[in-house]
Amino acid sequence: MNNPTLLAASGAQPTASAHAAAATSSSPPLPLAGLHLPEAPGIWPLAWGWWALFAIIILVIIIAFFTWRKYKKNRRAKRAALRLLTNMCQREANPNKKVALANDLLRQACLAYYPRGMLASLHGNAWYKFLDQQAAETSTSSSFSANQTEWQQALYQKQPISDALATGLIQQVEQWVEGTLPPSKKQLKAANLVFKPTAETETMDSTVSKARVVKTTTVAKTEKLSANQDANADQQDADFEPLESATLKRKEPKDDV
Repeated sequence: MNNPTLLAASGAQPTASAHAAAATSSSPPLPLAGLHLPEAPGIWPLAWGWWALFAIIILVIIIAFFTWRKYKKNRRAKRAALRLLTNMCQREANPNKKVALANDLLRQACLAYYPRGMLASLHGNAWYKFLDQQAAETSTSSSFSANQTEWQQALYQKQPISDALATGLIQQVEQWVEGTLPPSKKQLKAANLVFKPTAETETMDSTVSKARVVKTTTVAKTEKLSANQDANADQQDADFEPLESATLKRKEPKDDV
């Protein structure tokens, strides 16, 4: 069965697999390009989350800017009143006139924040009650009603008051302006409920206005005669009205709170 001739022939000739391996080792490599990894992703175009974050930051900046602007505008009249009060104390020597100017300045500062129709009806004891009611929450000023006698003496009596009393009353005005203005919405609402002018008060105010017109036409000549005598006093009063006083003029809001 075992043919020696066939065995010799098979041993002399290489196998087909050996021929294939030899052909592969001797053939040149295939022209294949090298492997290239993809580039790392960049920051552009931005994802929607970044756009949302930028929009929120811009919105916060705009809100903060307008809030700061409103805060500064609301306190403009307050700062002007404090400057005028300081200048008045430095220039005026008469203690009675100094207190009278401080009281006028206090009313002028209130007109920058409160409705004019409400303040027009407040005089005397009602005016002091208004000041105490507005300062009740802050508790930064002494009671005007408790010092009503001193205020009446300084404003309406010809007898000179002491410098110490004048200084105390002026400090009370300064503390009230510093601690009460500008009023909050709650304070404005309470003031409108308590000190709202009645129909009787409005009628009386209109009658007084007509009487003033008649008086003006009647005493025009008398005022001209006394104009020269009051010129010096008027000039002295004008010194206490620098440019900041224009800030205290009330701009009537479209919708009072």
